[in-house]
Amino acid sequence: MKTLHIHIGTAKTGTTSIQKFCADNAKILEKKGYCYPLFPQFCSEVSSLRAHFLMESATEDPKDECPEKEKNIFRKGMDKVCGLFHSYDNVILSDESIWRGMDCERKDFWEVMKREAEAGQFRIHVIVYLRRQDSYFTSLWNQKVKSHKCKESFEDFAANTDVLRLDYFYKLEKIASIIGKENITVRRFVPGEFEGGSIYSDFLLAIGLSLTDEYSIEKGVYNTGLYGNNIEIKRVLNAIPQMDSEAMRELIVPALRECSKISKRQYSCAVCSQGEIKEFLSRYEEGNRKVAKEYLNLADEALFDDDISDVPKWQKDNPYMLDDIVRFLGMTILSLHQDNMEIKKDVVKIRKILYYMKHPFEAVRKAGRKISGKK
Repeated sequence: MKTLHIHIGTAKTGTTSIQKFCADNAKILEKKGYCYPLFPQFCSEVSSLRAHFLMESATEDPKDECPEKEKNIFRKGMDKVCGLFHSYDNVILSDESIWRGMDCERKDFWEVMKREAEAGQFRIHVIVYLRRQDSYFTSLWNQKVKSHKCKESFEDFAANTDVLRLDYFYKLEKIASIIGKENITVRRFVPGEFEGGSIYSDFLLAIGLSLTDEYSIEKGVYNTGLYGNNIEIKRVLNAIPQMDSEAMRELIVPALRECSKISKRQYSCAVCSQGEIKEFLSRYEEGNRKVAKEYLNLADEALFDDDISDVPKWQKDNPYMLDDIVRFLGMTILSLHQDNMEIKKDVVKIRKILYYMKHPFEAVRKAGRKISGKK
């Protein structure tokens, strides 16, 4: 039967790497009967690697023009998917916002997708990666601060954020109640423990393929977070409205990433204390046990290990804060200086072009000297 594989994240589980891998190896996947389509014509604000059209919703309010537009986007996207089944047995879609959106913007998502599957006569297969809740939540806060979407401290973020999505068993049961538990593949996001040795081989196995030498893997790390004092520097900068621009993010975030490498060696710290992490994880212990048993067939094994690094909790008055601020300023100035030098080179080239446009005979004479070898 035709199968629509929907990779739904979760966030901070290598989703971007998986999407990039599938796009880079699209032709190889096609030879095996799998298609990873791109959607550049939909949702221009997000990557075309993502099937973000799936999260577009609609209301019945005729006064609201936007939902009708969104409905058209969803319909066009699904029409494209259904059309691909004429040529392929398997279509792969990926968007990590589904894990969150199914409880917010698109509460009827799985009911809608079930109807689409019945009408298009294809099977839905969901792939979801789960990361230990404390690691996921702190990484999510880090990502939001890095992308200028959060000005809150971690404590305020944790107090004001709905953590329902961290109850993995509840979420999985909600999906299973509509599409069936047998159509859900759960994977653990634990670097070093992926099947086949990498996130790429692990994902391919989840959709019925194996990683071979014919696939290409682009080296690189995507969506790396900031560390210690550097995430605090970015959080403070987020309160400045002018900082919320693509140009400023391209200047600031790379500098902070470079500084983070040094900070990590200089000041080993964690967002939460050991005790806080233990208390946090205890909320999800029972649900995690059920996930391991019912979705991974691990009756006597925990979903995640319980190792917690014994490093101190980050403190704002730590003795390395000033060093990190100075280092960040230095990296930023250096970046601006390098950009300025490149601009100066371009200005010199432009001036030469403008000069020869005004003095065309001089340009011809100079070209002639080059050809003849004269100075």
